[in-house]
Amino acid sequence: MFSNLTASERRSIVARLLISISVLSTALLLADRSAFAQSAYSYPWCLERGIGGPLSCYYSSYEQCWREAFTRGGFCKESPYYRRDQDRFAGKEALHHRRHRPHS
Repeated sequence: MFSNLTASERRSIVARLLISISVLSTALLLADRSAFAQSAYSYPWCLERGIGGPLSCYYSSYEQCWREAFTRGGFCKESPYYRRDQDRFAGKEALHHRRHRPHS
């Protein structure tokens, strides 16, 4: 297949292929982090459709949730999944600091 190409044409094809693979890998890594940042753990308010109904926990304020509840029905409640410090540690594990003992 590549036997009729010159060495410089083969290098050009390989370079384009490597660049394409790098761009695709970078896009997949970034897409994974953004999906994590948009999880239900990031929002403090949920819209519940009926008592015991499905929860939609993607509201950053009570007012935003209330407007949606007024329009579509249901009621707002605090998210059981919300973690206040989640954004600070998005994509990373929390760092644990060692406590140093004073020398005696």
